[in-house]
Amino acid sequence: MQTRFSVRFSALTLALLFGAGASPAHATADGPDYYAVTRVNGTDTLFIRSLPSSNGRVIGNIPFNTVRVQNLGTRSGGWCKVKYGTTSGWAGCQHLTESDGNRYYATHGYSDRLNIRKSPSTSARVVGTIPPLETGLQGTGECNTSWCPVDYQGKRGWVGRRYLASWSF
Repeated sequence: MQTRFSVRFSALTLALLFGAGASPAHATADGPDYYAVTRVNGTDTLFIRSLPSSNGRVIGNIPFNTVRVQNLGTRSGGWCKVKYGTTSGWAGCQHLTESDGNRYYATHGYSDRLNIRKSPSTSARVVGTIPPLETGLQGTGECNTSWCPVDYQGKRGWVGRRYLASWSF
């Protein structure tokens, strides 16, 4: 009886150690499963092209703060093969980074302090400010056409989209 327990225990231990029945690892030699768009201004999008070249036809657009762009595992001359929604094509690798599922922003385009507002309106109460060229903002939800929800050093609110660029750490 003790021998049977030892054999079962050993088999279970080996299975757990070596992943029998476990799901496959997500990271591969070809990069992460998903990318986040980075270093794209809040008023821009990242193009998906038909070929790995700036001469390739634009076949799609990825919003500046997207955090779930599928990596299709191929690179060519600074271009990454990706899928976003139903569109597959090529995007500039310099604008893609491994995604941890969170949105991050840097600020630009103003010289004083940027107001964080309670709601997405210039008449909303100011709940905090952000110094110029800051990179420590985390997105807290979906942007609308003009505003993005952020958290900056514990201050949560809305910032004008035109003052943001996607960022990564």
